[in-house]
Amino acid sequence: MLRILPQSFGLILLLAAAALPQTRYIGKARWLGNAKAVVTHTIDDTTKFVPDAVDAMDRHGIKATIYLNTASKTIAELWPRMRAAVANGHEIGSHSRTHPCKWPDTEEFCAAAYTDAEISGSRDDILQNTPQPHVWSWCYPCGNCARYPFIQKRIEAAGYLLARNYRDEANNGHLVPDLNTFAPNPFDAAYTQVVQKKGGIAPTGNDQLPQLNAKFDQVYAVGGIYNFMSHPQWLDYGPEAFYEAHLRHIGNRIDIWYVPLGPLYAYRTLRDSLEVKPQGKRFQLRTALNRKIYNGSVTLEFISTGKPHLDGAPLPERPLSALRQWNGAFYTRAANRLWVTVPPAGTLEFR
Repeated sequence: MLRILPQSFGLILLLAAAALPQTRYIGKARWLGNAKAVVTHTIDDTTKFVPDAVDAMDRHGIKATIYLNTASKTIAELWPRMRAAVANGHEIGSHSRTHPCKWPDTEEFCAAAYTDAEISGSRDDILQNTPQPHVWSWCYPCGNCARYPFIQKRIEAAGYLLARNYRDEANNGHLVPDLNTFAPNPFDAAYTQVVQKKGGIAPTGNDQLPQLNAKFDQVYAVGGIYNFMSHPQWLDYGPEAFYEAHLRHIGNRIDIWYVPLGPLYAYRTLRDSLEVKPQGKRFQLRTALNRKIYNGSVTLEFISTGKPHLDGAPLPERPLSALRQWNGAFYTRAANRLWVTVPPAGTLEFR
């Protein structure tokens, strides 16, 4: 009989390789579903163009974090579409309530602008107006104040897991930060490149399709994170415009995991926190993380001829197709090698 330990020990997943001595646990896959690479997108500001950008993403299977100013005059018109976006696998992130922005972003300005009403209030607005269980990520308005550790600590204290920057816009430093993995400091997190026309105080934009696609190809080739951002008001829409043409180039691939930025960072913590302890033919995994925040799944690799069952129910075998979720339970197989994606709770066995 399998026994679930008390809650004080955290969530436990017992993995049983019962009656199949050839079943062997290999380890955790790097990305969910054993994807080769990751695509994550962020869009900024509360404008009438946000639904156009989300509609374009949905046509190509791209998942994004949609950073909103929750006290904007147009926010009431957007909430219904944002609720549908959450239901379709997007994330709503905070871009503050009122978008405080000033150059230079002095320490005095940042201390006065980054109030609890802006940081926690915008978080609460999102939770009250969408079915999202947590607000994982923050985006600095105008990229202001990202470099100040005391501001980073305020954001972290409000429960965010990361904060995305927009560094040195006046000198085009924001265009291609070239980050293709997790940020060393998640509260001053850069990205791979901007995909947008000239806007704001930047001298130029980054809207040349060959260069945009080449940068994605470079990140994809090494199995990294292609993390691109846009302002919907600085895009052209339509199937032949640069934005949707780029989405078409990167979207709907069977070996890519499409995931918003916040759940992606939550996945890293969830994956890294799992403690795997073999117990005979069973493998006990523990995590003490709060499942309301870390609500994703992990992918575990096995060698086995059996079929995985979770809590007595057979897991569905997912054919190769684009992965657009961060939770769920399924498996993929290549000969006798299996990649089993499960939430970190329950009993997994091979029959």
